[in-house]
Amino acid sequence: MSLIQINQSKKGHDVKDKPSRINFKINKEINTTIWLIDPTYTQQQISSESMPSAIGCIATFTEENLNLKEPIRLFKYPENFAEELKNKIPDIIGFSNYMWNSELSLALACRIKKIKPEVITIMGGPNYPVTQDEQEVFLRDHPEIDFYIIGEGEVAFANLVTALINADLKKNNLEGEFPSVHFIMSDNKPHITTTIERINDLSEIPSPYLERKMDQFFDGKLQPTIQTTRGCPFACTFCVEGLGYYTKVYRNGPEKTQLELQYIAQKMQDARKKGGRNDLWLVDSNFGMYSQDIDTCKVISECQEQYSWPDYIQCDTGKNNKARVLDAAKLVKGAIRLSGSVQTLDPDVLKNIKRENISANDLMDLAMEAAEIQADSRSEIILGMPGESLETHFKTNKTVLDAGFNKIDNYQLMMIPGTEVTTPETVKNFGMQVQYRILPRCFGYYEILGETIYAAEIEKICTSTNTLSFDDYVACRKLHFIIHLFYNDGFFSTLIKFIKSLNLSVFDWLKLIFDQELFGNIKELFDSFLNDTKNELYQDRNELYKLTQSQEIIDSYIQGDLGYNLLFVHKASALSNYIDDLMDLAKESVLKLLEINGYNTPERKLFVNDVLNYDRCINSNIFTNRDNIPSIDLSFDLKQFNSDKTTKPLIDYKFKNKKRVKFILEQKQKDTLERSVNLYGVTNLGVARILTKVFVKRLLRHTIYEDEKI
Repeated sequence: MSLIQINQSKKGHDVKDKPSRINFKINKEINTTIWLIDPTYTQQQISSESMPSAIGCIATFTEENLNLKEPIRLFKYPENFAEELKNKIPDIIGFSNYMWNSELSLALACRIKKIKPEVITIMGGPNYPVTQDEQEVFLRDHPEIDFYIIGEGEVAFANLVTALINADLKKNNLEGEFPSVHFIMSDNKPHITTTIERINDLSEIPSPYLERKMDQFFDGKLQPTIQTTRGCPFACTFCVEGLGYYTKVYRNGPEKTQLELQYIAQKMQDARKKGGRNDLWLVDSNFGMYSQDIDTCKVISECQEQYSWPDYIQCDTGKNNKARVLDAAKLVKGAIRLSGSVQTLDPDVLKNIKRENISANDLMDLAMEAAEIQADSRSEIILGMPGESLETHFKTNKTVLDAGFNKIDNYQLMMIPGTEVTTPETVKNFGMQVQYRILPRCFGYYEILGETIYAAEIEKICTSTNTLSFDDYVACRKLHFIIHLFYNDGFFSTLIKFIKSLNLSVFDWLKLIFDQELFGNIKELFDSFLNDTKNELYQDRNELYKLTQSQEIIDSYIQGDLGYNLLFVHKASALSNYIDDLMDLAKESVLKLLEINGYNTPERKLFVNDVLNYDRCINSNIFTNRDNIPSIDLSFDLKQFNSDKTTKPLIDYKFKNKKRVKFILEQKQKDTLERSVNLYGVTNLGVARILTKVFVKRLLRHTIYEDEKI
């Protein structure tokens, strides 16, 4: 289906004959100008790479219900926004509020208000407190924001805009109740209302893609996002959607989703031909858990066949219904990221975070079955949960590692406003102590209306509880680093398969590395990581905020001296500067594992030497010098060893004479790597970002023996 056909098809989807959700009527001609911005930092890298489809939905819904003379304008990049402000400041500006852009949105609003105090500023998004007292404090602390919209934004925003137009855009002239709209009234009293009823048929919201409001964002740098469902049936206390407001799951219609995917596929094909990205972000909370998701995957599969898009799908897959999730992954050729996000496997902690109704066994089985379709299977674990200890955290990591996920993502508990875990009661009950740090990539400064504004996003995390000391927190971070270096991304995949072939625990191998006394370069690497882990934290948020108002400090962040993702940047550094030391440590520890378990034979030692040389070559020259093809001599047929589902005795893999093997990249791998390098570069910061954005295991080199043809 062509873009013209799609545009014709979507015109048949008319919501105007449905009852209006707008509580107010417009009694005058609408000349009001409205802009919406979902800002992202851009000076080091684009921090939030998603297309602004959320504000796009607010815009299309408002335009559908109000006869505006001027269409609502959307912005993502602060530079473009600043340039347009020179020509005109609109009547109403809406700002998104996420943990990755809150300070930037507030700084933009503050500057605009100084120049034009009468402009109406509206903010919405999940980065907002739960309790009424804290909500009032937020509103009083930020007079640059006239109104805050909680929960779903479409209906509440359109209602508010309608009322404002009738009130001649004067906040003091407003009358009546405004569900989901919080503000300080003219008499200085807080207007804190309950949330508005959610939209139970998301097809009522015209697609921002099909309405062409997203066209400007297909620049090859931003990632298209679509949402087929809203809501989550689970009540996890660390998640915004764990609140009762989001319990029911509502869905977009299949026709709308199909047309959106087909439209995006054609636009992304054009972007890819110019060297742009080629992925998709499904922002559903539990994709693949419902029968309709299978239909969505069938459409995606058709897009893959016709447009070669997407080659990677970022999403959070369903926490239950493993079989259907796997069926969904098969349909899209394993391009989907399968999430087995356990967070913890300790029953007491699961109870504390209201996660008891999620099948941990299903999540664990997912890892093993994902390997059958070569899908990217990941498990998320969160450090610092209420009731978690060093012992329970290590135990969860051991269970998840030995299950066989491709990647283990260990996070620290973010104290996100809008989540139950941040309530004073929870914090007090579990003795939760917090510290602050700068969110990676989320910092910058921009000239807005003749003045430079400075902003950086400050993350609040739990670094100790009454069951986890700060020293335990640091020890757990050391474990995370070891998992990241030696397990994630498949850089030691052959060695790991060898360990498993002996029915030994991969975690036990990593624990030997954890307990190993380090010397020389490798000690320098680990000391750097652990020192940065401690030094990135601040006790006083105000102290950190004041630092971020200095151009010198922000420049240090932009240049990568401060404020980077510690795990990924130190891993990138290790791959560039410490690869020999990593190999030596891997060898020493695996031989110790063999000795402890009575497997330390000369044949296995020889096999380990081959394996480590082999694993080094499969990830060699990936980000730079890709045409430089590594080659080595092998005593064992490791290509066959890796392909065998059931391994044989080592003697069956041994060559009569050593064989020369080359390690090549296929053209599709080169294309993906080239696009990634174009987007992010090959510095440690750039490589670190690539590691977070692609299924790295699919980019490792393939082996060709000397008697085979390339």
